Amino acid sequence: MTKVDLVATDLDGTFLSDTKRINEDFFDQILKRLEATNGHFVIASGRDEEQIHKQFKPFVGRYDVVADNGAVVRTAKGELLNVSGLSVAEVETMMQVVADLPFDPRQGALFTGHEAVYMLRDQGRLNLAHQSLVLMMFSNVKMIDSLDEIHEPILKVTITYAEHQMMDFIAAARDALGNRAHVTTSGYGSVDIVAPDVNKANGLAYVAKHYGLNLEQDLVAFGDGLNDAEMLAKAKRPFAMPNGDKTLIATYPVADADNNHDGVLTTLENLLNK
Repeated sequence: MTKVDLVATDLDGTFLSDTKRINEDFFDQILKRLEATNGHFVIASGRDEEQIHKQFKPFVGRYDVVADNGAVVRTAKGELLNVSGLSVAEVETMMQVVADLPFDPRQGALFTGHEAVYMLRDQGRLNLAHQSLVLMMFSNVKMIDSLDEIHEPILKVTITYAEHQMMDFIAAARDALGNRAHVTTSGYGSVDIVAPDVNKANGLAYVAKHYGLNLEQDLVAFGDGLNDAEMLAKAKRPFAMPNGDKTLIATYPVADADNNHDGVLTTLENLLNK
C-alpha cells in the first residue's frame, strides 16, 4: 500500500463535477485513509476561503486551504500561514493599464481583501445581475466609489471576459504588467491578477514546510487549468484531468477519470491501493 503524505487538488473542473458536487462518502473514505497515516489533503483553488468552506461544510477542519490562487494559506486547524496581497496604489496603476488594453470585460472587477470583497458602484450598475450574484455569493461585500476606500491589501482582482478572449487578454496583460503582478485564470473566462509571487505552488510550499514535507518528494497534485501549472510542475506525482487543458494533458500523467466520475478520488484510491 502506497503512503501519501500530501495531496492538493484544484476544484472547478477537477475535484468538483460540472454541477459543483463531490461524492461525499467517497471523499470521507479517502480522508480517513490519509488521516490514518498522518497524510494531508489540501484544496488549492482560485476561490476564496469563504466559498471553499461553504462548498465543503461537512469536512471543515479536515483539509488545508490554498485560496485565491495562492494568496491565502491556512491549515486545517485554522492557522494562517501566509497572506500575500497588492497595495491599493499598485492595483490602481494596474487597473489603468488593463483598461487601456483592447478588451471589454463581461462584468465589473471584484477586489478581494482578507476582510471583505469590494465592487465599484459604477461598474455594478452596468451589470445589475452580476452585482446581485456577488451580493448573494459573499457575506461581506462592500460597494465603493473609489479604490481609495479599501484599507487593506488586495489579495486578488477578478475580471471576467468572454472565454474566447480570455487567453488573449492574459497574454496582453502579462506583457503590459510585466513583473508587477501574476496574471492567471480560474477558468470559465475569469482572470485573476495577484501579487507577482502568488501561485498555487508557492502557497503549497508553506503547507509542506509546516508539516515538514517537500513538494518534489511528497506532493500528489491534480489540476485541469493553467492556474494549476506551477503546482503540477512542483509535484512528485502530478495528474492532469482528462477534461483539462490540452497542454497539461500533453505534459503530465492523466487522472484515472474525469471530474464528473470522481477522477481525483478514484486516482487516489488506486494510488493508495498500490
